[in-house]
Amino acid sequence: MPERAENFASAMRRATWTAVGGLGLAATVAPSVTRAIVLGLTATIGIAHGATDAAVLERCGVRPRGGKAAIGIVYGVVAIVVYLIARRYPTVAARTLRVVSWAHFGSGDAAFARLCGSRRFEPAEAFVRGAVPLTIAGRGAASARALLAATAFAGTAVLSDDVADAVDVLLPSLVLYAAPVRLGFGAYFAAWHAPRHLALLLARDPRGGPYGARFLRFAREAAPNAAIAAAFGLLAYRFRGRADRNEDLAAALILGITVPHQIAVWTIEYRARVEELAAS
Repeated sequence: MPERAENFASAMRRATWTAVGGLGLAATVAPSVTRAIVLGLTATIGIAHGATDAAVLERCGVRPRGGKAAIGIVYGVVAIVVYLIARRYPTVAARTLRVVSWAHFGSGDAAFARLCGSRRFEPAEAFVRGAVPLTIAGRGAASARALLAATAFAGTAVLSDDVADAVDVLLPSLVLYAAPVRLGFGAYFAAWHAPRHLALLLARDPRGGPYGARFLRFAREAAPNAAIAAAFGLLAYRFRGRADRNEDLAAALILGITVPHQIAVWTIEYRARVEELAAS
């Protein structure tokens, strides 16, 4: 990665440390204020961070007949089909969401760490970065063991002089362990995962330019799809059945959005790795 991209990613890394650490502390002393901040971040960067998937795929060389519009249609169909299946089978959806989230958050954070210059063993790191924090967020008997696993990973990272990698795993794990479940996960998603994914997109934008200009381009591209996703979620909530549990509806919505987003991210990551290997 060019030095400039690595410097930008390192600055974003420190910003996410500050944001999640600050929100974790605030959640224990001012939960109402923290909830408002988390909701605001989720409604903006949280929803928007995957809203340019079709455009990014096209720029990465995925160009079916119909171009970006065709990618968007397939993306939307997959999202709706997954949502409907999840609504029909809520128990299966909840378990599937856990596994998909492990893979999505873990692989995304490992890719971001590579952008920052990390060269740790990726498969194991991706698992730790995804499964451990989200297991902690689920509470239960496994959360304490997961926190020990995070501590052990952080210890090996420090011994390898990778202090930043240690903070990456241990800080969100501590926040998710100490904060109320929904606030902790909301902070992790909106102030950690989404900004880091955005940093990857901006650093890899082949059109180049100052990072401010790249962000403005991203915002213009993301706005329409982010509005559609938010409207769909609001409509699904408005017309839910009387017997529906909010947790089941939320799981179906998140799974419907995450599955096509994860497919897009894996495709983008694969092509980025191929380019990196070809350039090395």
